Amino acid sequence: MRKKYLKKWVIVFVIVLIVMAVIWAIINALDFSQGKPVKFGVTFSHKFASQNMGLDWTEVYWAIINDLGVKDIRLAVPWDTVEEQDDFYNFTDFEWMVGEAGKKGINIIMAIGRRTPRWPECHDPRWLANLDKQEADQETLELLQQIVNHFKNYENISAWQVENEPLLDLFGECSKSDKEFLASEVALVRALDDRPIMVTDTGELSSWMAAASLADIFGVTMYKTVWNKFFGVWRYPWPPAYYYFKAKRVERQYQLDKIIVSELQAEPWTTGEQSLIFMDVADQLNLFSGNDFEKNLAYVKRAGFSEAYLWGVEWWYWLKKKKNMPQFWNEAKLIWQK
Repeated sequence: MRKKYLKKWVIVFVIVLIVMAVIWAIINALDFSQGKPVKFGVTFSHKFASQNMGLDWTEVYWAIINDLGVKDIRLAVPWDTVEEQDDFYNFTDFEWMVGEAGKKGINIIMAIGRRTPRWPECHDPRWLANLDKQEADQETLELLQQIVNHFKNYENISAWQVENEPLLDLFGECSKSDKEFLASEVALVRALDDRPIMVTDTGELSSWMAAASLADIFGVTMYKTVWNKFFGVWRYPWPPAYYYFKAKRVERQYQLDKIIVSELQAEPWTTGEQSLIFMDVADQLNLFSGNDFEKNLAYVKRAGFSEAYLWGVEWWYWLKKKKNMPQFWNEAKLIWQK
């Protein structure tokens, strides 16, 4: 009797596993694109291109707008590159980038604030370390005011991104997140200019609700393969439906202009804290291959998003320029030059 009882439960267990596997396969196969194309852009950091990748950033940017043919750029404005000394602002590099993009009819989202794209996230000028939180917050508001007032006459700036994943405390070398202060930053930018404000959040590690409550445009990250010191290389198992239904929940809650993917992985996530250029290219391509690139383009479409900004354009150019490996660059060109 005991053997029959055990056999019965083994059969039930196997059936449950099969049913769950079938359900999971069906969920993974769901396609929410409805045949609609995705508008792709790129995120660009001139600081990352020069300081981390050892490139002439002007050359990279020129290639982005003239060779790739992109029409949408999310432009990181690291604080330490525009206010190296307190109250002395230098916007020359960004005037050139926004101006050249405007000549090509390229739309710019300016990512501004204390926390902007690329590690270490908070690109604090050295002098900021001498200030307490209240003083640092006041300097942050002054930074936002200076940038918006300086650039709001550029017609090709389509939106202001206020901070980058500002409520994510698990990543970056930043002080603890402060939603109340973030709301004051957003309110200031709204008072200075009437263009939409984008707020971003991690696509994988958050419900999105808190960040989305402050946004006109809500941006989320979409990473498939990452690394952390606890688990090493980690591949997210989430199906496209994971992002689709989270987006629908946010849409029901808030009246947003749109929800986009602000960072779509298109480069390797480095292991440890080393720079990409210090990793063997073979290891880089093992972490993120050309096949991964194509899969992510298809994945974001299946998740139902209409707009996505690719993360990795500096790396594509580095491979092309320094390693004579133009495959990623050439594959990307097909996105905008079909």
